[in-house]
Order: sequence, then structure tokens, then C-alpha cells
Amino acid sequence: MKRLFSFPLILTMLFSACGGNEGGGTTGPTDGTGGTEGGGSSSSASRSEHARQPRAGGNFLDVDSFPLDAITSGCAGADCIPAVTDPDFVSPGDAGAGYLRDDDIVMGIVINGEPRAYPHNIGWWHEIINDSAGDESVIVTLCPLTGTGMVFNGVAGDGERIHVGVSGLLFNNNLIMYDRRDRQSLYPQMIYKAVLGPRQGEELELLPMTECTWGYWKRIHPDTRVIDANGAGYPINQYTQYPYIDRGQDYRTENGYFIFPKMDTDTSVLFGAKDLAMGVRFGEMVKAYPFQAMHDEDVINDVISEGARQHPILVVFYRDAQLAIPFSRDISVNGQATTLTFEKVNSTESAYPFMVKDNETGTTWNLKGEGVDGTHQGKQLTQLPSHNGFWFAWGIFWQNIGIH
Repeated sequence: MKRLFSFPLILTMLFSACGGNEGGGTTGPTDGTGGTEGGGSSSSASRSEHARQPRAGGNFLDVDSFPLDAITSGCAGADCIPAVTDPDFVSPGDAGAGYLRDDDIVMGIVINGEPRAYPHNIGWWHEIINDSAGDESVIVTLCPLTGTGMVFNGVAGDGERIHVGVSGLLFNNNLIMYDRRDRQSLYPQMIYKAVLGPRQGEELELLPMTECTWGYWKRIHPDTRVIDANGAGYPINQYTQYPYIDRGQDYRTENGYFIFPKMDTDTSVLFGAKDLAMGVRFGEMVKAYPFQAMHDEDVINDVISEGARQHPILVVFYRDAQLAIPFSRDISVNGQATTLTFEKVNSTESAYPFMVKDNETGTTWNLKGEGVDGTHQGKQLTQLPSHNGFWFAWGIFWQNIGIH
């Protein structure tokens, strides 16, 4: 493993060939002790013996104390893994979508009114997709080593488009992106804050998205388009092949299989290293919803505290589609804020295995957060920014994470 100790050295590694991937672990964040107390409130009780509320600290958000010496080289310099910019999109039945199976995972968003799917299959080989439609731009990222698919706003506050690339560097196995506007600012994906460079301390804006199977995304968005693999950069057949399999071991499921060193914390070992969890962040407060702690079809009413501020949230989970989506439970009614509580009800539409009904108004909502019957028919619940990831990554980056 290559250890990096200064900004000039990091820039040298970023824009020239990198070497080596052997070595030991990494140092931990300041002000983090894990913790085991607490518990969440929900209409669907957590099945985790580790249930607890989130606490501040135990993260890497303080850029002044960020352990730069723990950055490692993953491949040979900037753009050693080529990002995709403004790809072409096709309909699901087009030959350019033929690399996808229904159980492959996609990140789905609606951009400029058009549902678009960004498959993990593309992310395995490119890790970053800079995309735009009209005046909207997004940065779609996948770190295969931490299992984290995340979508960011690609438009800066001044209206300038943000382009990022793969730096070739890693922090605790997690992708570090570099900002192509200055070619120096570095953002570890999971904290999405620049830890070095002219934009040090600036955060990217995480956006809501839906991660689920390709088959289910097509079901709830039959008008979707998906990246045309014929123009993505490699032969289309390559996108059917998961690259991180070694001697029969699949990186996504083998808890002991790691390519680069990582740190271990009291929190990161609470579940299997590659167990999936969905997480929601408010400032320093992060709460995870491990897939194994939820029922196959689950409706969770929860509250995440950020100091004195309370964030009531709804989580819907559908295991067969690998779907976990958080929504705000607050809705405005005639200018008056109302907090809703939800329960699971039978579905009235074949695209949804179940729906939810709020107890306050009796409105029925589908799994996209759309009111389909009752007082708020035609209204939309606010989907919250979130992402999935392997448990070891959640427990390393957010040691005081709350757990459902």
C-alpha cells in the first residue's frame, strides 16, 4: 500500500502513475467511540439487537484532522478508471440495453422529467457518470469496493457544471473523486466533502435516488431509458461481467475478501462486512437500516434527531426488489405542517406488492411516495437523499451511526 503524507505527494500520485497496494490498516477518525446505547421508534420494530440512536462524532468530516496518510493508491493515476460523460440512453428493449438482466441493480432518478437508469454494471467499470439533461446535471457514482452508489447535484451554486473524475486514490477502500474544475480538490465519496485542494471543506449535494433491481425499476417506470452500453467505452459484453471475482470468490458476498487494507471499528463488525444497509444523513447524524433487520415487506415510521431538530421519516422496504426508500413524514396541508404516520396496506396496483396509508388523512400512497387515493391523491411525499452500502463501510465512516 502506498502511504501519502502531503498535498504535493498526493497531487503527484493523482496525476502520475501510482504503485503498490500492500500494507497495513488505516487510522481512525477523531472524536469517535462507537457506542451501543439507544434505539429507534417505528411501527415495525427493528429485528436488530444492535438498534440504537445516532450520535455526533466518529466520522471524517473535520478536514483539518482528516488522516491524509491513510489515503492509498488504487490504480495508476487520475482517470485510470475512465468516467463516462453524457452517455446515450436507450429504451429497455433496445439492443444497447441487452447487457442487463432483471436482477441486476440500477440507480434510478428522474432528470428533466425523464426516468433514467444507471446500472451498477456500468459503474463496476467506470465508477463515475457525469450526466445532464436540459439545465439539470447529475454526478452518478458507484464505488464497487464499498458497495456505495450515490448521486450528486452536478450544478454548482454559481450555475457552473461540476465534472468529477476517478482520482485513482482510495480511503478505506472508498472511491476518491477529483474535481475537474481545478484538478486538485479531492472528495472521498462517502463523506462527499473536499478534504484537499482549492475547494477544501466544500460538500457536494447528495440527491435522492432509487436503487433497486432493473426488473423492478422497469415495472414502476415503464417509460424509463437506460445507458446504451454500446457507447460507454467497452464492448457491450464486458458490462455483463462483474470484475471482482477471485478464485470463485465474489467480492459482493464474501465477507473476508478485500482488495485493499481497511480499518476495523467496534461498529464495523456488528454485521457481516458485506451486509447491505440503507443510510440517511442529517448533518453529522446518520442512521442505517440494515436489510437483515427489516421484514421482507416493511413500513417503518422513525424519527432522527439532529440536536433539537427532529426529522420524522418513513422507510419502505421491498426485499425482492432490493428496494429501500426513505421519505419525510412531514407534509404541508393548507400551509400547516402535519406529521403523518403510516401503516402497510394491500396494493391496488400490480406494480406494487403493497402500499401505505397514513393514519391522519387516510390517504393511500404507493412505494414512489405518490398519493393514489384519498385526501392527498396526486400529491408527492418528499423523498430523502440516501444510499446503500456494505456494512463495513458504514461502520468505518460513521462509527456513531444509528441502527434500526
